[in-house]
Amino acid sequence: MNGQFDPKRNGEREEAAEKRSLRADRIQVGLPILAVAFIFLFSAVLQSLIATAVAAWSPRLLDLPGVSLALSMLPMYLVAMPLSLLLYRLVPRREIARKDVSLPTWLALLSLCFGLTYLGSFLGTALNAIVGALSGRMPENALQDVTKGSPLWVTLLFVGILAPILEELFFRKLLIDRLAVYGDLPAILLSGVVFGLVHGNLYQFFYAAAVGVVFGYIYIRTGKLRYTVALHMAVNLVGSVYTTAMLRKLDLPLLETDPALGLLRSFGGVAMMASYYLFMLAVLVSLPFAILHLRRMVRFRRGERTLDAREWARVLLLNPAVWCFLAVCGFFFAMALLA
Repeated sequence: MNGQFDPKRNGEREEAAEKRSLRADRIQVGLPILAVAFIFLFSAVLQSLIATAVAAWSPRLLDLPGVSLALSMLPMYLVAMPLSLLLYRLVPRREIARKDVSLPTWLALLSLCFGLTYLGSFLGTALNAIVGALSGRMPENALQDVTKGSPLWVTLLFVGILAPILEELFFRKLLIDRLAVYGDLPAILLSGVVFGLVHGNLYQFFYAAAVGVVFGYIYIRTGKLRYTVALHMAVNLVGSVYTTAMLRKLDLPLLETDPALGLLRSFGGVAMMASYYLFMLAVLVSLPFAILHLRRMVRFRRGERTLDAREWARVLLLNPAVWCFLAVCGFFFAMALLA
């Protein structure tokens, strides 16, 4: 009868509406993640093509200091990242409310980021040592490989300045702006895990994912990249630029064979190492106080669209874009383990 309530038909309409909604969620979540996969896959292909062309045209150019680091970064920054914006623009974003952070809170966050960096680095190094012992070969540390032969100013430019700015733009602003519709916690966790995975090796995965979660929380609470960029720069400057300069001033073979003479010839490096360990000690001492200070401000807002665990599983596990991203990351992890 016309106008009569039909439970079966009503249930079919609800099921169809749910499928449409989950399809929209897969696009909302999948396209930004696919954009990240595109950045790293396309830049890797472009790096290989450029390196092959340079090797054929002028092989000596590849031996020049800083060329390897530039070839590993510039295709990503100048080509892959700008092109990925086309995918990001297909997904609507949510404006994040802008707020300030006090200096004590920022210093507490700095302590937390370095604490997580040291803990994650220890875990990654330990797992790599286990993998190396089982396989008979030590996995590559990609960051060390591309920076060890580069001039310090090149490492400073790419790792200490450009990487924090561009990575925060893509992994915090562009990614979280499109995931924040699901609430703070899902956006923060997804951003952090994606950030850790794209590093493509066990050495960096754990600390990158951990600090990525912290950066994500800072951005979603403040809506300002200046705080996360500053923290990211601090971590990279100390963890990569400063330690690279320190190791170059140490004559490690001489220190092993003749500690007294090695100490005299490596006095600057030894002083830098002492200051580095004092900084680590200060971080460890201040970390409990930082956690107590930050604990009061931790809260997560619900989004306009909330998904339960079953719905998230369907959005993520049945999403071709997510599988494409995991395949790209898995390839880089395998390359690092097998190289």
